[in-house]
Amino acid sequence: MTNLLSIIEPIIDWGTSPKLDIPNKELVLKQTLISLYQEYLAIADNTPADEKEYPDPPDFNFEKISNTIRSNFPKLGFYQIILDPFEMTKPDTELGDANDDLSDIIKDLMEVQWRFQNTSEQDALWYFEFIMRNHSERHIVNLLKTLKDLEEEL
Repeated sequence: MTNLLSIIEPIIDWGTSPKLDIPNKELVLKQTLISLYQEYLAIADNTPADEKEYPDPPDFNFEKISNTIRSNFPKLGFYQIILDPFEMTKPDTELGDANDDLSDIIKDLMEVQWRFQNTSEQDALWYFEFIMRNHSERHIVNLLKTLKDLEEEL
């Protein structure tokens, strides 16, 4: 599963390495998020849980991740979400936060990476599929839409 790790590591860098000097950062971010999503779709519902008991992962500092992302993507901020996209008369909206989306994705991926290094490949893959299905997938979709909307704004 070296392909998954090779995708995860540069995404994690966005939240751990301030002011990365990478041309076309937004495009690179979109490409890596799409690659991550493809990996998830390739293994979805295919990975059995590892039944062994392992130690809990460390607590990755969300605020530090968020601040580092802000240094790499200062334009990532708030956007509107339509709560029920099938409500055609007067849909309710709320605010989303692209920085928060990427911070959540990175924090989840840091745990996946930690599991590869400290538990088993099966446990890491199971957790990756679980966290994508239940948490990160929505953040990726929202973030990709936001990046597209920012692109059109320029």
